[in-house]
Parts: sequence; C-alpha cells; structure tokens
Amino acid sequence: MKKLHLGCGLNIMEGWVNVDLTDKHGAEVVHNLEKFPYPFKDNQFDEIFMDNVLEHLENTIKVVEELHRISKPNATITIIVPHYSGCMALGHITHKRVFCAGTFGNFESSCWEKYSNVEFKVLENKLIWLNCRNWFWIRPIKKVINYLINIKPFLSERFFCYPLGGFDHIKFKLKVLK
Repeated sequence: MKKLHLGCGLNIMEGWVNVDLTDKHGAEVVHNLEKFPYPFKDNQFDEIFMDNVLEHLENTIKVVEELHRISKPNATITIIVPHYSGCMALGHITHKRVFCAGTFGNFESSCWEKYSNVEFKVLENKLIWLNCRNWFWIRPIKKVINYLINIKPFLSERFFCYPLGGFDHIKFKLKVLK
C-alpha cells in the first residue's frame, strides 16, 4: 500500500512518501504544490493525506484534480482544512480559501453544478470544535460538542457554529472514483 503525505512540514510520517516545499525537515520529495503536474505517475497512491495545506494553495480545483490523477481507483484522500467560521480561517495571512461541510460535494456525481470532470464520494466531513485548545478541563466538553455537531454537520454549520464560537477545522475523507 503506497501512501502520500502532501505538505508534511515538521510531521514526517513513517511509511509514507513525505512531500514538502523544502527538505529542511526530512521530506523525501521536494515539490511546490502550486506547480503541475506533481512528480508522480497516474494511479500511484492508495492513500493521500493533507493536513492544513489546501487552504494555502491558489487553485483548489486543479490540486484536487491532481490528487485524483495520482490516486488509484478507490483510494482514500484525507484533507483537514480550516472551517470558514474558525478564528484563523481568514486570520492567517497566507490562507487563500475557506471550507465548509459541502465543499467537496462539488466533486460528487449528484452535484447539480460541477466544476471538474473528476469524481469522489465524500465518506466523511467531520467538524472539529476548539481544536487549538486542549486544556484538561475542556476535553470532556469538546468530546460532547464534537459528537453532537457531527450528527448533522450541515445543520450544525448553519445554526450552531457562531453560537459555539466557530469550528476550527473540518476533516474530509474522500473515496476516489475512476
């Protein structure tokens, strides 16, 4: 099983092909993710992981198409990005995009308005509340709130994100359809 970790930064993952803009922290592959095509063959990876990377890239659709190209059929792609309601979604000067629960629905066959020919099935879109704080006294509260908001992420996003102070991140798990 071949695994790809894009935008690894300091988080070098054992058993994965780690890619970053520099090899300063041990990435095996140095590549600017804004440059296409990526230096990988078609249908090469079973799993791809991006954690707080996609929001820094200019052309989200082109990046997603490239992920599709280098993934094997039925591969899984996990993407963690800031949620639009989080305090750092637009607070970080290099963020170019914000995301919501429906973002990757644009790549499903049932989407009424498609912007690309590549297809995915959204397996998971999980809202993450107060990810940036891990005080011991708030852990049980976080657990309960994260459970409740993910019963119906679309409704939670619509009606509860601002009363709760925003959601820090959203995690997507996609299945590659080819």
